[in-house]
Amino acid sequence: MMKKTFIHIILLIFILPACTEKKPNIVTFDLKRSDYLESIDATGTIQAVNNFTLVAPRINFSGLTVAHLAEEGTHVNKGDTICILDAPEYVSIVESNKGELEKLEADMKKLEADNAMQLSLLQAQVETNQAQLAISMLDSVQLKFAPPVKQRLLALEMEKANIEKKKLQKKFSARKRIDNSELIGMRSRIMMQKNQIQVYLNQINSLILVAPCDGIVMHVEGPTFRTMGGSTIGGKIEEGSKVFSSLPLLQLPEMKEMQVSVEVPETDYKRIKNGQMVLIRVEASTNLNTTGKIKRKALAGKNTQEKTAIKTYEVIISVDSCHSRMKPGLSATCRIIIDQVKDTIIVPAAAIFARDSLKII
Repeated sequence: MMKKTFIHIILLIFILPACTEKKPNIVTFDLKRSDYLESIDATGTIQAVNNFTLVAPRINFSGLTVAHLAEEGTHVNKGDTICILDAPEYVSIVESNKGELEKLEADMKKLEADNAMQLSLLQAQVETNQAQLAISMLDSVQLKFAPPVKQRLLALEMEKANIEKKKLQKKFSARKRIDNSELIGMRSRIMMQKNQIQVYLNQINSLILVAPCDGIVMHVEGPTFRTMGGSTIGGKIEEGSKVFSSLPLLQLPEMKEMQVSVEVPETDYKRIKNGQMVLIRVEASTNLNTTGKIKRKALAGKNTQEKTAIKTYEVIISVDSCHSRMKPGLSATCRIIIDQVKDTIIVPAAAIFARDSLKII
């Protein structure tokens, strides 16, 4: 009896699990209405819309040295001195030209004095001749009572005096023309010398660079060149650097209007369009939150690394507000809104299947 009972228990142990229904493990998701948002996150750099690049002035001299340069990050106002260039040899050239000008002015005074003396002598000769003519005219009264020979001699003396008078008058006029010509030439040389000195002085004044607007000073690093003497010009611009004409010295971003530059991969770039809304967050500015829009997209991409086909594209985002609280060079986290739908039902992508060319849940 005990043996039969034990057999029945064993059979029940194997039969009951076989009769129990197996329940599948189903994952469920409660659908509810909410706002749908499709976005792309990217990190970019804040930059000013308008950047003023200050360059070394164009002068006829290459030996320029940076004597003073405002520190990077310094906030300056319009008209503040931000860079001073030094050109000692250029200053010596100006001093040499000033010495030449003084010599020309001294020569001018000497020429004027010599000309005045020459004209005075000629004027005295003219007056003496006039006196002789006057005496001859008085003697002519006695011609009626003088012998014919004496009358002839007196007539010849008067004719000689008249000839001398015309000669002196021509000489006097010629002397005045020559003197005026010499003075005009000397004045022209002095004027040219003064203009040359003024050009030099203007170029020396141009060595003092002032801020064209309010902004923050940003240093630049230009190309490096090696001179014939072996010295290096260019590179990182700092006090004591040797620079040459038209070389960029520093940048001054205008703080009135900012934008953000971000790099996005090619897959995201195709989904971005001008005018799309962007949420911008700047943590360095006390977690500043503002908005913006896609301003423009770069037409050409660039490889993220060498020997790779992955490209990124630059996207410029305009900023709607809070420009004064942003500084160029700070990082900004941007969320580009690709699409959004208000008050709709959101279904997880894992629950959507294709059946007979239809999408089913």
